[in-house]
Amino acid sequence: MIEYTIDTAVAEASRCLMCHDAPCHAGCPATVDPKRFIRKIRFEDFKGAVRMLREANVLAASCSYICPCYSTCCAECTSEKLGRTIDISGLQRFVMEWERKNGMILPDRPKSNGKKIAVVGSGPAGLSCAARLAVNGYSVEIFDLADMAGGQLALSIPEFRLPKDVVTFEIEFVKKMGVKFNLKSDPTTLKKNFDAVFVATGLMGSKKMGITGEKISGVYDALDFLVRSKRGEKIKLGKRVLIIGGCDTAIDAARVAAKNGSQALMLYRRTQEEMPAYRADVEHAFAEGVEMWFRVIPVEVMGKTKVEGLKVRRVSWKGKGRQAKEYDIEGPEFVIKADAVINAIGQEKIGTWKESAGVFI
Repeated sequence: MIEYTIDTAVAEASRCLMCHDAPCHAGCPATVDPKRFIRKIRFEDFKGAVRMLREANVLAASCSYICPCYSTCCAECTSEKLGRTIDISGLQRFVMEWERKNGMILPDRPKSNGKKIAVVGSGPAGLSCAARLAVNGYSVEIFDLADMAGGQLALSIPEFRLPKDVVTFEIEFVKKMGVKFNLKSDPTTLKKNFDAVFVATGLMGSKKMGITGEKISGVYDALDFLVRSKRGEKIKLGKRVLIIGGCDTAIDAARVAAKNGSQALMLYRRTQEEMPAYRADVEHAFAEGVEMWFRVIPVEVMGKTKVEGLKVRRVSWKGKGRQAKEYDIEGPEFVIKADAVINAIGQEKIGTWKESAGVFI
């Protein structure tokens, strides 16, 4: 991760070809137009670059740290054909860090339109929705059962990937827009007090592996493990821990386990090329000593009262890509000895919204 100065940022921005129909814009899921904000950096209009980024993405600072840019905007960058792609996320991070050092830049707030909106959930979707509504004249209140705002940005993503100060600054930005936060709050009667309710409760539950033994001591859900670790709890994983899955959450869990002194071994059912995790984080994990085995599927957690190992099988998929559903088993099942297992196969909802009653359960 490059730390830019004004001079080096301007130099990097000057490499941009300023394509007429810039493909990097089409590659951004947040609809950020890289060419436009990079042009402003080139001419040292950093305030204008901040405004442009925030108009498209309220959480532009957080995204500059965790966005998988090399599979989105950077993957479409024309400059790669001439040498190397423009460091779009690095330039975005520079601009947003410039704002943090030089003072928050707030948009003009319009006159109130008299409408009140409730937002359930203070994660990325909730924060973005609340800010967008506030800038359009709505009175907005956020409700969240957690004791801190930010959702997974604040609760589970490790500090080494996303600094706490960055998230805190962006939440403060939303507050400065006039949004009220109600934390540790159970939103049970919202429809009686608001004109509309936006539900942004996210995917804070972990999918179960569906194998024997996954409820015994020493088996952890990745999100729970990350949240507890980020709060400062020292979880004793033992000498060797197995992380099941190949997503960003799995990488985070493996890196945290390795940094805490355990031998971290990731098991992913497909190939390395098919891992959904951001490739830069995979490289960081390798550099930090995380081991990875591919085309391995868990069968059973071994142990009577605590984890002693994991029975697995090697597979060969029929077809290429993550769309392949069938596989052949390669050889007999075998056991990998371990002291703990972290389940990181995916996330799911942990509640539903009763629209008729306006109650989140």
